[in-house]
Amino acid sequence: MTWGQRLRQMLRGIRGERRRWRREREADLLAWRRRQLEVELDLEAERRKRQLHLEQELERMRRQFELELTLLEKKQKQELRDYERYLAAIDQLQVQLRHAFSQAPEVIVLTLHHHAKRLLDRMWEAEDLQQRLQREQEFVKFLTTVYEDTLQATAAEGTEPLLPRRALRLMLHTETDKET
Repeated sequence: MTWGQRLRQMLRGIRGERRRWRREREADLLAWRRRQLEVELDLEAERRKRQLHLEQELERMRRQFELELTLLEKKQKQELRDYERYLAAIDQLQVQLRHAFSQAPEVIVLTLHHHAKRLLDRMWEAEDLQQRLQREQEFVKFLTTVYEDTLQATAAEGTEPLLPRRALRLMLHTETDKET
C-alpha cells in the first residue's frame, strides 16, 4: 500500500469514526438541544412575567403619584386661597386701623399693616409644624392686640387715642426679640 492509499484509508477511517460517534451522540445532542430550547423558553416566559409585573408596578406607582399630585395640587390651591383670605383680612384691618386711629400718622398704620403681613409670611414659610405653630401664635397675638386696641379706640367716647400703643409695643418687643 502506498503512502497516498494509507492516507485515504486513514481519512476514511476518521470520517467513519466521526459518523459513528455522531450517530451514537445524536440522541444526546437532540436531548441537549431540547433542554436548551426549554431553558430558553422558560427564561423568555420568566422575562415576560417579570416585565408584566414591572409594568403593573409602574402603572400602580403612576396612579399613586398622580393621586398624590392631585391631592397636593388641591392642597396648594386651598393654601393659596387661605393665604389670599388672610391678606384680605389684613387689608381690612388696615382700614379699621385708619378709622379707629384717624389722628395717627399714616406711617404708623402702614407699619402695623406691614408687620402683620410679615408675620403672616413668616408663619406661611415655616419649615416644620412646631415652627409654624409658634409663628401662628405670634401672628394671632399681634392681631388680637391690634383688634383690642381698635375696640378700645372705638369705645372711648370723646377722647380718641392717638396711637394703638399696645400693638406698637408688642411689635417693637417682637422685633427686639428677633434681633437678639
